[in-house]
Amino acid sequence: MGREGGWFEQPQGEPVDVGRWQADEEFAVYPEGARDKGLLYSPDPSPHRFLVPNHRYLFKHAFNRYPDQFWAEIIAYRMGCLLGVAVPPAFVAWNSTTGVCGALIEWFLDYPGEPGERYVAGGDIMASMIRGYDRKGGRQHNFEAIERYLTVLERGGQLGDDWLTWWCDTLLFDALIGNTDRHQDNWGLLWTTDGQARMAPVFDNGTSLGHEICPSKMPGFADTLRRDRYIDRGTHHMRWHITDKTRAQHVSLIQRLLEYSPGLREHIKNRLMGFNTETIRGIIIGMTEFEIPIPLSPVRAVFVCRLTEARHQVLINALTG
Repeated sequence: MGREGGWFEQPQGEPVDVGRWQADEEFAVYPEGARDKGLLYSPDPSPHRFLVPNHRYLFKHAFNRYPDQFWAEIIAYRMGCLLGVAVPPAFVAWNSTTGVCGALIEWFLDYPGEPGERYVAGGDIMASMIRGYDRKGGRQHNFEAIERYLTVLERGGQLGDDWLTWWCDTLLFDALIGNTDRHQDNWGLLWTTDGQARMAPVFDNGTSLGHEICPSKMPGFADTLRRDRYIDRGTHHMRWHITDKTRAQHVSLIQRLLEYSPGLREHIKNRLMGFNTETIRGIIIGMTEFEIPIPLSPVRAVFVCRLTEARHQVLINALTG
């Protein structure tokens, strides 16, 4: 069942050097998404106790426009653990032969000694349901279609997870980190050979945490009104209904979910009350101690902490009353 959601501590003095790691022959350069990335195999034995030996990892490189965006993946993993959401482990990494930095994200398939699973992307599901589905833009990506599909699987006894709670957790997590890129290919199902499915872990979380804000503008977000306006403008990739003209605002999407299933309110309250902002602040500030060519700057670390604390309070105010 993988290690998603597990807490695997990476000491500050142990950034992972992937310079001599073996590339996956089939996917030396991983084809999905906008950022450069490659699939690599960890050494066996592993030089780090927090890694799985001879297992695939996705190395997401620094991106030219946003060179430190990969830090969002790493921070989001820790935030997911604290929130209780199944996020694949993500570690600080770099390539000593090229100087390239990135997030090293654990592949959630083909763990040693575990039954094989086949991944089916949400985009394939949407395309099977909606004729002429716009796979590139995802304008028809909507919750109501997902609900119909997963309900059929659940009633047929094929879906082992509580898919509604999974989506509740995922939407809450996306709202907390400000993720705007949970598109149709950033969620999916894992199928076993005997025809049973489960929801895949919550992966690809880097378009979040204010990654696009340049350092010179970060101090201005100490202003509460500016910060609140920025948070309120954040939208999920998904719409509630296929005919909605715009993407749903993060909090509004969860409120629609609560109208659909009011019993989720107590679950959301427990998740939010269990998320300690002081703990995540200490973790984020501690990450500035990693010594790699593109470090997490103290300015960005404080900025991410402020955003997270503000989003957490917005969610508490809007969803737990």
